[in-house]
Amino acid sequence: MDYRKIKFEDEFEAEDEICAVCGNEAMSRVGYNEKEDLLKFECPECGAIFIEDGERKTTMVKGKKRDWCKYLTENLSLPFGAVVTEISDEELFGAGDPGPIRYKDKLTVISVDFEEDLYGVLVSVKKGRKKYAYPLIDLEPTDKQSANAKLLNNYGAWFSCQ
Repeated sequence: MDYRKIKFEDEFEAEDEICAVCGNEAMSRVGYNEKEDLLKFECPECGAIFIEDGERKTTMVKGKKRDWCKYLTENLSLPFGAVVTEISDEELFGAGDPGPIRYKDKLTVISVDFEEDLYGVLVSVKKGRKKYAYPLIDLEPTDKQSANAKLLNNYGAWFSCQ
């Protein structure tokens, strides 16, 4: 279907969604076509445009999937302080063994390493003098007003929708 030829001029309820490209939580409904039962969404941050049909199947018509490792490597200010907000080490070390990193530990993020299906983007962190790989999704920057905080918030929103 050629979505460029469809007019999205019917009335609709304004509602924000999470952008499937950049994780922005303010992707807006910008149009509706009642005859085709199609909603049009546009992200003000990355410019991506999505069309959603009546069965909630979404098609991206502008934009491309983000390589989060590359994007975060290019845009995060490293190193930065972070706090552990979730703990997943018991899965690695066994029940009852929290491993070397614990909930609310303060760490320093030193690099973005790679992406893994289950845990998402893994980063290198330092705790004291030791270095570990840790899921970025389980960390929160200590400076909540920084550009890093916005990047991590967007990444977290995107990751939670996957």
